Amino acid sequence: MKFKEEKNMKLFKNNETAKEVKPERKTTFGMSVIVLIAAIGVLLIGVVGLKLDPHIPILMSVTVLLIYSIYLHIPWKDMRDSICKSISESIEAILIICLIGVTVGTWMSSGTVPLVIYYGLKIFSPQWFLLSILLLCCIMSVVTGSSWTTVGTIGVAFMGVGIGLGIPAGLTAGAILCGAYFGDKQSPVSDTTNFAAAVSKGGLYEVVRAMIYTTGPSLLVSAVVFVFLGFRYGSGTADISQIQAIMDGLASSFNLSPILIIPLILLLAMIILKVPAIPTMIIASLMGAFFTFVIQGQNLASCLTFMHSGYVSETGVGVIDSLLTRGGLNSMTSTVMLMLFSLALAGCLERTGVMSVVIGKISGITKNRAGLITTTLVMAVALSFFAADPYLAMLLPANAMGKKFDEQGIDRRVLGRTIQDGATVMAPLVPWGTNGIYCSLTLGVAVAEYAPYYLMGYATPIFAVICAVTGFGVLYTKKKNDNGNEPALEQ
Repeated sequence: MKFKEEKNMKLFKNNETAKEVKPERKTTFGMSVIVLIAAIGVLLIGVVGLKLDPHIPILMSVTVLLIYSIYLHIPWKDMRDSICKSISESIEAILIICLIGVTVGTWMSSGTVPLVIYYGLKIFSPQWFLLSILLLCCIMSVVTGSSWTTVGTIGVAFMGVGIGLGIPAGLTAGAILCGAYFGDKQSPVSDTTNFAAAVSKGGLYEVVRAMIYTTGPSLLVSAVVFVFLGFRYGSGTADISQIQAIMDGLASSFNLSPILIIPLILLLAMIILKVPAIPTMIIASLMGAFFTFVIQGQNLASCLTFMHSGYVSETGVGVIDSLLTRGGLNSMTSTVMLMLFSLALAGCLERTGVMSVVIGKISGITKNRAGLITTTLVMAVALSFFAADPYLAMLLPANAMGKKFDEQGIDRRVLGRTIQDGATVMAPLVPWGTNGIYCSLTLGVAVAEYAPYYLMGYATPIFAVICAVTGFGVLYTKKKNDNGNEPALEQ
């Protein structure tokens, strides 16, 4: 009798527990679309309407999905675990971004970046004006990791030279922006490159190397066109006083010993040798600190301060101070926060199943390599104009298409490359976006005026589609089965 009573009590408790835990609902296509529109709508209102940085709008989108998870009866523990899993999978990328800030700070203080800028300007040739500024802006943006810094400093100086040579302002601006955004996209110390690597989970150096397949040909095409166009303008008189002022200011503020190129050479060598990114950036930053101490004569406390707070240039020359005041661990706080919120959004989309249900409806056009890569590219391009923010234009396609790339065995570095091809290079072409507004106001040229000459913005997506269709530069994580089209490129 006692055993029977205990059994009845246990059944009663189980029934009570069953009543408390509601069965989880499955998201439908209709509800998924509504929730996705609501989440994107919050982003657009914040970024486009209120002109806010994307951080808080993304956090509000996370809130929308958390509310929807309550409707679906998904336990908070599951949502929390999904968010933490998404962040944990990209923790290496977050650490790399922090180390990049440290490295940039010491490379500025050591004179490594000033040395590259100085000798870059030294080889400037008015006779080959358009080609020169294209290549020099490439160099500047690669070593600084910033298109805005390049545009706002030497870009402004080159605009003055172009006027003296009688070259149309839109043409000069187009060459400047091609070089500046090539470096922003290709540089391992660029915020957008690191963001793309993180949200795509493709690996920083892996994504950088993969992008050569699309940005390399685009840069070559741009160079050839600018050489051809440059032949039409060779009779003007160039005033290079601004460029000379920058060079004089750099020479007087730093000991520009050729030995300062060693950190850059060492970094490139480690990237080529595929040394892991974290040890590479630690070594690069320590090399910068060492040369700051030995070559520039700074004390140990200053070297460590540059690593933490960044380098502050005080030459008195506005262009130089704007160019060199960069870096430091603190400078990466905004980017890290953006990544954390973006990864949290990805975790919410994953657990609620919103994105997978929506993408499932268009699986017909993403079932092969060309359709998948082209669809991802089109999404990034469309969001570049619709959301007017390159980070959102990379985040949403990466979240939507990541699993599709895995299913086809296409390496995630191709995903990282594709979202960059459709987002970063398109940013200056969006008149209402922050990049378009900044470039237009800084260079004094309307977006419509430089748009025909911003060749990188058109050539890069075209080469991305060519790669998707032909399979050239498409890297795989595993070999295709017998009914696949071509053998895999295992990397």
